[in-house]
Amino acid sequence: MSTKPNPTRSHALRGNADQTEHNTAALPRGAWEREGRDLKPLAEQIFHPTGLLNQLYGFEYREQQHHYALAVCDWLTGDQPAVAMLEGETGIGKSLAYLLPLAIQLSLTGQRALISTYTVHLIQQLGRDRTLITELLSHLGLRPITVCNRLGRAQYVSASKVLELADSTESPRERRALLQWYEKIKKSYGPHVYLNWWYENTATNMSYIKEGREIYLGLTEHCSPDDAAWYLADCEQANHADLVLTSHTVTMLATRNIALFDTGEKPFHYLIADEADRLPDAAESLTRLRSSPQRIASLCRELKDACGWPAQQINTACSALKEMQTVVDDAGGLYRDQPCLLSRNLPASLGASYTTAVKRSLAALKPLVDSIQPTIEASFTKLNTLKGFYQSLNSILTDEHQPSCLAWSPVNRIGSVAIDNPFAALAFSRWVRGIGETQPPVSVLLTSGTLGISAQQGPARFAPLRAMLGINEADLNQAACQRYAPRHYGDIRFVLAGEVARPFHGDADNEEEQATYNPQWLAFAARMLTAAMAEGSTLCLCPSFAEVAELQAIFAEKTTVESATEPKAGFHLKGTRLDELIEQLQAGTITAIVTPSAWEGVSIRTKEGKQLLTNIMVTRIPIQPPSRVTENAFAARYVSSGRTTDEAKKVLYGRVRDRGLRKLRQGLIGRGIRNSQDSVTAWVADPRIGPDRRFRLQGVIPERFYPLYEQAEYFQVDGTRLQGTEKEEVIWL
Repeated sequence: MSTKPNPTRSHALRGNADQTEHNTAALPRGAWEREGRDLKPLAEQIFHPTGLLNQLYGFEYREQQHHYALAVCDWLTGDQPAVAMLEGETGIGKSLAYLLPLAIQLSLTGQRALISTYTVHLIQQLGRDRTLITELLSHLGLRPITVCNRLGRAQYVSASKVLELADSTESPRERRALLQWYEKIKKSYGPHVYLNWWYENTATNMSYIKEGREIYLGLTEHCSPDDAAWYLADCEQANHADLVLTSHTVTMLATRNIALFDTGEKPFHYLIADEADRLPDAAESLTRLRSSPQRIASLCRELKDACGWPAQQINTACSALKEMQTVVDDAGGLYRDQPCLLSRNLPASLGASYTTAVKRSLAALKPLVDSIQPTIEASFTKLNTLKGFYQSLNSILTDEHQPSCLAWSPVNRIGSVAIDNPFAALAFSRWVRGIGETQPPVSVLLTSGTLGISAQQGPARFAPLRAMLGINEADLNQAACQRYAPRHYGDIRFVLAGEVARPFHGDADNEEEQATYNPQWLAFAARMLTAAMAEGSTLCLCPSFAEVAELQAIFAEKTTVESATEPKAGFHLKGTRLDELIEQLQAGTITAIVTPSAWEGVSIRTKEGKQLLTNIMVTRIPIQPPSRVTENAFAARYVSSGRTTDEAKKVLYGRVRDRGLRKLRQGLIGRGIRNSQDSVTAWVADPRIGPDRRFRLQGVIPERFYPLYEQAEYFQVDGTRLQGTEKEEVIWL
């Protein structure tokens, strides 16, 4: 690189044109009478109604933010280590309320902290507050702290790939934009060194398709040190920075004794997990696998030339994988009535053959995996699939708590190895207990806008998440387990489903393998969407791409007979890009986006940041039944601890329900209310949702909206609406 990153220099002090600069009015250092160097008085100087946030930056005073920040102070200065659980609804200013007290504490004590989030978007949002942190610490007369990111290499841009793509594109405009990005990466550090910056900040979307395949522009573990300079600099700084911003994936990987942080000289004292309700998802994704041995054999052959593997090694690996495939297929012939089976439940002779085949495949694949070099130019996805399969075979043999399944396709009965660990998030408790000799127990703050889905208050509200993370009740700081919500933040009115058919034929409540849509319900959902679009810009959230396709088919049929002047919907199908639809909605060329991918992590506003959406519509509550692999793994763990399969199913489906309701809240409320002045209409086509129905949503929607929810209108099959007091009983067709 022309300008090498300096690992000893804090990102907080780098000249970065991409960071937001604050207009700091002059405030005399003596404006506040010093009350000592204790955390809480210093935090009061920031969050008080006439505090620094108000005087320096003109931020409005938020009472619940103030109370939340003081609760964070109590956690930081209480008996250590301890676990706090603080739910902060959208609108209280939660991020600053934990970030600033933490920064003060680190400045006062010289201790270190880790902030973990589920989305990179939130990490970068926190990163934009570095300047504010530095300025406020200065006004308080405190030393500055160093802040850095620690993300996986796949989040970073490969400058060489950007240059290669620029050289190969035929479009002068695209070439110019890519070369500008390349020069920016080479010269300076900032959000532009991360992949998602391009998609969020580029006015034009480039296809990145070359010779029929999509070009992957991120770093891989096989990239050159020069290409990975910014990534390596972040890794180095994460070993000694005061505050490290990271992802839940990295946080969970650290519990598996993977050397991601060098904490030997200075371990972490605090861990704040924002979006903490997504920790289980991040943990489970690290262990999930389904792949057939024959597919891995094909990958080995495809990668042979690129990786330079000897023919003899390839033949040995393919032979072992073929033997393993035969064993898996033989088991499928014996259990034709089952979609999957725990490998430990195989008959003794077949089980022994399977174990032998796993050992042979593992031994045959080892020299191939070990010989992969950084200079190899091969498919990132293919290499990752191969290594993931190899690591999974290793866990089958070495991890007694990791049950594996044999799974078969429903029609052709092609056998696969399937792994899922619905208890993977229990490993998070290692942060509370200590991770090895170099990282002793830390104090943990779990926070989110949807930390609990319950009408209960206090620690009981968060019990399901606490149990999933393996945190004992005795670990809790009971006083620091609270919920904070704004008294007023946005307005919303509700339009719920009236008399309408079930979404699926039969008794199925969710989209299962054999479930088929009820055309009457689909027609009803399309009619509701049309009514919403007539009132303005609409985001329609579906649980699956399949449902989006079903609604598209109905609208395609309608457009052949209706006027071209009718509002148009954009359908987000597999292989298409959501950001392109967002641009069309901003431009006014479509009136609605129908997607399964915007339940969370997306803020759809005008290009000037103003409210764009008039309506949020949800077709169905997004409860997805667990896979049979997950069911088997869950039941196996329960049975091994002396409990029953029925108990396992009850707990598992409780988890699934809570995740679905949390996702519903994030989509129905969180996508619409992004600012205190936002006002939207929430449309729900699922007949199970309502004040007097199966899913009443008390504890799910914010309490300030309860009266409006009770007064919801009910959308009828003919398109008319009835007030809640007028609605008739729901008839299941």
